[in-house]
Amino acid sequence: MDGEKTGIVFNIQHCCIHDGPGIRTGVFLKGCPLRCLWCANPESQLAHPQVFWDERKCSLCGACVAACPQKVLSVSDGKVRVKPNTCVGCGSCAAACPLGAREMTGKRLRVDEVMREVLEDRIFYGEDGGLTVSGGEPLMQAEFTLALLRAAKEAGITTAVETSGFAAWETLKSLAPYCDTFLYDIKAVDPQKHLRYTGVNNAGILENLKLLSAHFPQCDIWIRTPLIPGYNDSEADMALLADLAKSVPTASQLHLLPYHDLGEGKREQLGEGEAFRAEIPTAEHMERLRDLLRSSGVGIAVL
Repeated sequence: MDGEKTGIVFNIQHCCIHDGPGIRTGVFLKGCPLRCLWCANPESQLAHPQVFWDERKCSLCGACVAACPQKVLSVSDGKVRVKPNTCVGCGSCAAACPLGAREMTGKRLRVDEVMREVLEDRIFYGEDGGLTVSGGEPLMQAEFTLALLRAAKEAGITTAVETSGFAAWETLKSLAPYCDTFLYDIKAVDPQKHLRYTGVNNAGILENLKLLSAHFPQCDIWIRTPLIPGYNDSEADMALLADLAKSVPTASQLHLLPYHDLGEGKREQLGEGEAFRAEIPTAEHMERLRDLLRSSGVGIAVL
């Protein structure tokens, strides 16, 4: 039964206003095949639970080091350090920490457990709001995502999926009948930049976008691009993005999302190295890029 299917969820956010139409409940799933340099949620990348370390709470008492069954933790230079790519996310260190400086991110939940929280928000949805399944990459947990979408539809709740589109077409095709809005994230249209900055080729992503528009015209598509100064914000990037938007007839909106630094430091908290850092784009720069897209004749809302 769908209600008993389980997935790894790392966050459920209530009353979201930027994750689809209206007010929504965002369910964020772990696991992503992309490795975007600027990823704001590196805790979403691996499909299994992980441990966060909050340096501000840590007294360097060593309880976590003693509790680790893998013996991969150590204290040096005023930090608790993890041997790279060795933590299995068992949670023993988090359970042993007396100050809560180490905590788990990611929990296995059933569909009915998630839907219980979604239904609690129903009073706020109105006609447009509903459930948004995000990540990470929800297509990596396709069966769980499909079960969530079905459950929401059975409850009369609108649905949205935020995706990079990096999956087999058959996977995306299986979800589309149960999804009202796709928030389709395009990190870069230029194939070389996409490979360099995300670690994966974007040929399948772009093809899936066009197939989705052609085969499921009832699904609204919002194309969304994170703008990272010096990486994907040139006039040439905007020209490619405009051409792409023109080729997707069911796209109703094109969103430029300014880079923010809320994710900086999370890699260090996960023991995965130093943070990515870039300039935060000014409001004037963002509006200039939006004007470039509008003047190209994309024909849809540019936000």
